[in-house]
Amino acid sequence: MPQLLKSDPANGVGVAAGSVFFSLGSTHWQNLTGGSYAAATFDYSPPGGKAWADGEMATMNMANWGGEGKWYSAKRRLNLALGYGTYEQSLKVGVGSGVTTTFYLSEAERDRFQEIDFEFSGHCGDQKPCGTQFAWTNVWREGSQYGLPSPLGAGAPDTTSGWGFTVYRYKITWEPDAVTWSVDIGGKGDRYVDIRTQPMGDYHYVEALCYPFISFWTGWTPDNSPFTGGSGATHDCGTSGRCYQAYYFQPLRFTPSGRNKQVTLG
Repeated sequence: MPQLLKSDPANGVGVAAGSVFFSLGSTHWQNLTGGSYAAATFDYSPPGGKAWADGEMATMNMANWGGEGKWYSAKRRLNLALGYGTYEQSLKVGVGSGVTTTFYLSEAERDRFQEIDFEFSGHCGDQKPCGTQFAWTNVWREGSQYGLPSPLGAGAPDTTSGWGFTVYRYKITWEPDAVTWSVDIGGKGDRYVDIRTQPMGDYHYVEALCYPFISFWTGWTPDNSPFTGGSGATHDCGTSGRCYQAYYFQPLRFTPSGRNKQVTLG
C-alpha cells in the first residue's frame, strides 16, 4: 500500500504541482553523525526567519572537532523511501583538496549495495575538467561500483570558490530500467541537461530500500586530490579551529513517476 504524503508545514513538508518538497530543516531528516559535536556539523537557516519557506539554506561544517584528530561533518538521511521518480537538490560544493560534497540515494543502514550517487570534488587543479566542471556519477551493486566522471557541459565554470550566482541544481531520475543524472547550471531547475544515463535492467533495485542522503566528507574524492587538513580550510569553527563548509539550498523536491508504487500525493 503506497504511503500517502500530504502538506505538513509543522514538519517541513509541502505538496504542490505533482511534487512533494522536504525542507532542509524538516523533522524527517536525521543526522547520522553522532558524538558530542554532532549538532555543530549542520546548521539550518530558514529564509527571513520563516521556517519551511523557499529560499532556505543548510550548511555542512567539517572540522577536526575537539582536536581529536578526525575530520568529519554531517551525514543526513531523509527517513522516507520515496521510490521511482525525480529527486532535485540545489547545492554549492565545499571548497578544498580532498573533500567531497554529495547528494545520493542509498539503503538506510548500509552503503554500496543499492546506491545512486552524485559526488563533487572541492578541488580544481591542473586536470580538466576539475572541481564542479564535472560530477562523479555512480551506481553500486552488491559492493561493486560503476562510476564515471561526467562533465557538466562545454564552458561550465568551476564554482568551488567565491559566491555569486554559482549554485547549481542537480537531478536524479530513477526508474526501474534506467537512472539519469542531470544538471542545471543556471540553478533554477528549468534548464536541465542530462549528463549520463545508466541502464538498470540488470540491477534489480528494490524501490522501498532507497532513501535520499546529503553528506560532506573527506577520504576518496572524484579527482583523487589529497586532503590537506587545516591548511586548506576556509572557515572558522570556533574552538575546533579551521573548517570546511558545503551549502545546500531550497527544499528537496521529489516528483513520483508513473511507475512509483511507494508513495502517493494528497
